[in-house]
Parts: sequence; structure tokens; C-alpha cells
Amino acid sequence: MKLPHHVASASLALALAACSGAQNGATPMTFPNGNSGNSGGGGITHYSVPAQREDGVRKAATTALILVANEGGGTGGTISEFAESANGNVAPSSVITNHNGGPVAIAFSSNEGIGFADGNINSGGQFGVETFSLAGDFLTGIEGFAKPSQTNAVAFDSTGQLFVSTFTKGARVIDVFKRGANNSGGGGTAKPKRTISDEGGLAIDSNDLLYVANSTTATIDSFPSGSGTMEAQIGGSNTGLAAPSAVAVDASLNVYVFDSKTATISEFAAGATGNVAPIRTISGSNTGLDGGDGFNFGLAVSKTSGDIFVSNPASNAILVFAATASGNAAPIQTIAGSATKLSVPLGIAVTE
Repeated sequence: MKLPHHVASASLALALAACSGAQNGATPMTFPNGNSGNSGGGGITHYSVPAQREDGVRKAATTALILVANEGGGTGGTISEFAESANGNVAPSSVITNHNGGPVAIAFSSNEGIGFADGNINSGGQFGVETFSLAGDFLTGIEGFAKPSQTNAVAFDSTGQLFVSTFTKGARVIDVFKRGANNSGGGGTAKPKRTISDEGGLAIDSNDLLYVANSTTATIDSFPSGSGTMEAQIGGSNTGLAAPSAVAVDASLNVYVFDSKTATISEFAAGATGNVAPIRTISGSNTGLDGGDGFNFGLAVSKTSGDIFVSNPASNAILVFAATASGNAAPIQTIAGSATKLSVPLGIAVTE
């Protein structure tokens, strides 16, 4: 069974319907006036409060958080926040609610907040990407994407630019928006500063090098800051890549890839390029990286511990692997169960 970037299958949606909503004991967060980002009816619901970007808007994280983008299986999406040490059948510490049709991917910046892609855009006035603070305050929303289209991945660079992976009318591009780009108040469309001819899962390292997990070409493509010209590419028979769907980078600039066809996490050495073998892989029956050919998992790596975080939409679970895990390794933490209210978790980020 195949799970697209933008929506779970109907049968999976029915099976997961009971898992939607905010958990008792968690703090539900909603849009201003309780409105939803994507109206779904062709007209946008704008917000009565202006987007705010002051530091006071953002909730300081006393401990690192796991941020999870729950697509919702057709029942309405959420963003769940868990402590980085969370394990077992635990409730999220906070839930940001009312994201119709998404979110399907998530990124975090300590300066810009949470960015997420809304997935399917089928009618005028729908947001394709939004940003929120950790406290659940709406910051920005960007319309203007072609209809129909899909926004499938997001990432921030160090200057606050927002990169959005978009599949539009057969074209696969990455739109790059200036810091704070926003048209949620009824103004004109926030247009991208530039576009990059590539598409897939996104990650940006501390040098502002952009990595793209391109499942169509089975490659990891990298672009230097401010450029749309590819600098390097990892691909070929030695890489083991078949359909890479998510990419992450650790503090040492090693590159991690989740391949949705082989259900494998591969790590490539910093600076790797060409037809090179990974320095390690994680796969097998003990890992929980299952769900069938085509399932797209979220991927993040702790900059502090090096632990690897994966969201599994097939089992509604968050899996955490030790920094040194290799081969058929079991997770050291698993967040799963009815209390978690995980519902088709397609994206994951950590707030370090």
C-alpha cells in the first residue's frame, strides 16, 4: 500500500479516524478566532490579528521538543509537540490544531518558528505553507501556488528564507521566499524570490547548503547558498538509493536519508558525492521502519546527541534510534499509542 506525500489512503484514514483530535491533558492550540488555514471551500479565511515576529511571541523551549506534522488521514491535521525524551504511550505536551488537509512536512527555526507544508492545494485562497510559533501563534501564510499543486517539504536557512518543495502541473520546483513572506492579511500574493529546478525532501546545513532528496532520480542533490545550480549529487548503484524521500543533516554535516522503497536509513559522510556507499545503514525487522513500498517517513537528527528521529505514518509512531545505531537495530524510544493522538505523522523536526 502506498502513502502519498499529501494524503493517506481512504482505508488508512478510516482506521485512524479515532486517533485524531487533542489528547486530554495536552494544551490545544488554535488559529486566531478558531479559524482554519485552508478553508477548503475555495475562499480563504484570513486572520484578524497581524502576524507577529517579535521574540516575545515565541515560547522558549526549556527542553528540546519533537515536533510532529500529523496529516490526519482526512480527519484534519495537527502539529504535536513532545519532549525529546518522550517514550511510550504519552500525551503530547501541546497540540496546534485546525490544519485542514495537512500538514505533511515540517521544519523549525529558532528565529522563524515552525514552518509546515499544507499538501494539496485544489482551490483559490488556500495556503500552501504557513509558519507558527511554538506557542501556537499564527505568524505567516502564503497563498498563490498554482491549482492544483502540492507543497511537500519545507526548510529554513540561517537568514530566515523559506524553501518550499512544490509539485505543480507536472513541474517540480523549490520556491524560495524571503524572510517573513506573508499574505494572510488580505494583501497581494507573496511571490517567491527565485525557484530551483528540483523537488523532494529538504534539509539545510549550517553552511546554508541545501540538500534535496529526489525520489524521481534516486539522488541527493545539493545546492550552495543563494544558487540554483547544483553543486554535488549523491547517486548510483553503490549508494543503495531507490526512492529517497527525506533527508537530514547532523552537526558534523553528515547526511541522513530515508528511502521509502527500501525502508532504510542511510548515512553518508560529510562532503560525500557521486556513486559512494553509505557509511552505515539502519534497516530490518527490529527497526519498525515498515509500512510497505512507497510509505514516506519524516526524518530528523539531533544536533546535540546525534540521535535519529523518524515518524512512521503506517504505524502512527515516532521512532528514535541511538546516534550509533546500525543494521537491524531496535529504537531506543518509541512514541505510540492512543494517548499520543498521532494520526498519519508525515513530518518531524527537533527544536535544538
